[in-house]
Amino acid sequence: MELVNLKSKKSFGISLSLVEVTSTILIASLVKLIAAELSVFLILFFRYLFCIPLLFLTSFYQRKKDTFKIISKSGLFVRTAAGLFSFGFLFAALKYIDLSLMTTLLNTIPLFVTLLAPILINERVGFFKIIMALIGFIGVFLIINPSYELLKFNNFGIIYGILCPLCASIMLISLRKLGNTDHPTTTALWYNIIGAVVFYLICVIIDVDFKIIENSYFILILIGVLSSLQQICLSYSHKLLPVSLLAPLRYISVPLGILVGVIYFEEKMQPLFYLGAFIIGLTCVLIVAKKDIQIKSQ
Repeated sequence: MELVNLKSKKSFGISLSLVEVTSTILIASLVKLIAAELSVFLILFFRYLFCIPLLFLTSFYQRKKDTFKIISKSGLFVRTAAGLFSFGFLFAALKYIDLSLMTTLLNTIPLFVTLLAPILINERVGFFKIIMALIGFIGVFLIINPSYELLKFNNFGIIYGILCPLCASIMLISLRKLGNTDHPTTTALWYNIIGAVVFYLICVIIDVDFKIIENSYFILILIGVLSSLQQICLSYSHKLLPVSLLAPLRYISVPLGILVGVIYFEEKMQPLFYLGAFIIGLTCVLIVAKKDIQIKSQ
């Protein structure tokens, strides 16, 4: 019976992770669609704002008077800061680089997780996985074409595109640790409330014109609703399963991102791009297939 429950828990966690990945691609596609017209900070503000209603209702339904109760405030701070920077860099990068490139760069998250988990949450990761993570970064160099793009330090799209998965990996690791003490919908609710306040203040400080969103209300609301779904699935999946198992599942976003990029945004990829994406995907699959992770401490 215990084995059946364990398998059911694993399947449910993986399903939630796949829904989260698909939602992320849809969000990125919508942001790419309006990124040239609206301020990144304005998009981020509405992304967080429209997340709050569904998350609040979900949290209140589940927790009642404990809707806003948080035990690990330091854990929430790390999760929130890393999450805000991650989405900030993601939305900013989409103004400069192709969706297919950004979704592939997002799949370096398991590589960063593999290298950072032993440092941040004392999660033991085998030597094989560390080597695979390092090899995976060869794929990163190939997809960004180092002979040209990497040496251009003024290429903000590439810089933002790499900083995004780095911050996201820290967020995912902190989520796993936070899941041991706090309810996932409550942490997601606080994260989005803080995000809405932060980006609203930024918009006010830099004097962003809110009137320009008149023709983009539907897309902004859709981004918010999808983000709510993404946040719930993200938090619950990391409460059920370890980050090192879930992170490689994100590789499904690569074919999805390429498909949307080619069909809708008419993006073109060079052979090196596919080779790099293959290397990243292969190393991620090998990382998750090698079941040698042990938790030294919770």
